[in-house]
Amino acid sequence: MRKSNLMKYYIIGLTLISFTALFLSLNSSGDVKQLKQKLSQKDEIITQLKKQIQEKDKKIQELSQEKEALVEKLKIIEEKIKKANKTLKRKGIRIRLPQGGRFIPAEEGKKLQLYADSLDKNIDKLLKVMADVPIGVPLYGRITSRFGYRRDPFNGRRAFHSGIDLRARYKQPVFATANGYVEFAGWSSGYGKLVIIRHKYGYKTYYGHLAKIRVKKGRWVKAGTVIGYAGSTGRSTGVHLHYEIRRYGKLVNPLRLLYLNRTNSF
Repeated sequence: MRKSNLMKYYIIGLTLISFTALFLSLNSSGDVKQLKQKLSQKDEIITQLKKQIQEKDKKIQELSQEKEALVEKLKIIEEKIKKANKTLKRKGIRIRLPQGGRFIPAEEGKKLQLYADSLDKNIDKLLKVMADVPIGVPLYGRITSRFGYRRDPFNGRRAFHSGIDLRARYKQPVFATANGYVEFAGWSSGYGKLVIIRHKYGYKTYYGHLAKIRVKKGRWVKAGTVIGYAGSTGRSTGVHLHYEIRRYGKLVNPLRLLYLNRTNSF
C-alpha cells in the first residue's frame, strides 16, 4: 500500500515538474517573440531616420549648390558694375553705381535670386545705352560758351550757337562720347578740322576746331576713343573744342547729355 502511494506521488510529482517546465518554456518563447517584434520595430525606425537624414543631406547639398551659383552670379554682376563705373569714367561722368547691397537672410534666397536676375539685365541695358548714346564729356575743360543765342565773338552781333565750347590746352585729347561710325573727318569751313560720328538712335556728334584728326571716315570707334586733339582751326578765337549733338538732323543742347548730375559739372 505504501509502495503504491509512493508511486502515485512520484508520478504526480513528475507530472507537475513537466507542466512547470512546459509552462516556463512557453512563457520564455513568448518573451523572445515580443523581443524580436520590438527589435524589428526599432530597425524600421532606424531605417526611416536614415532615409530622412539622406533626404536632408540631399537638400542641404542642393541649397549649397544654389548658394554657390548665386554667389558666382553676384560676382559677375559686381564685375559688370565695375565695368559700368569704368565706362562712366571714360565718358567723363563722375558718378558711381552702388556695389554690394542690404543683408538678405537665407530664407529670402529666392527673392535675392530674382533681384540678381533683374539687376543683371538692367546693368546689361545700362552698359549698352551708355556706350551707344552720347552721354558724357568729349574733353575735360570749362564751358566757355553755351548752346543757344549769344553775341558772336567776331562781329559782336546776336547769333545762334549750335553747340557748346569747352576750353582746352593745345592738342588736349578729345574723346568720342559714344560708339559709332566716323561719318566725316576733314576740313569744314567754319568748323576747321572736324570729326562727325554717327551713333545709334539717330544721334550724331560734331567735334570742331581740332588741331589734328586721329580717325578716318568709315572707321568704327568705341566710346572713350581719342578721335583728335584740341586746337583753334577754322572760325575760332582761341584753343577750344566746339562740341555739337544732333538727333535725326535736329540740334540738341549738349548740356542735356553732358553729365548725369551736378557732381560732374564744371
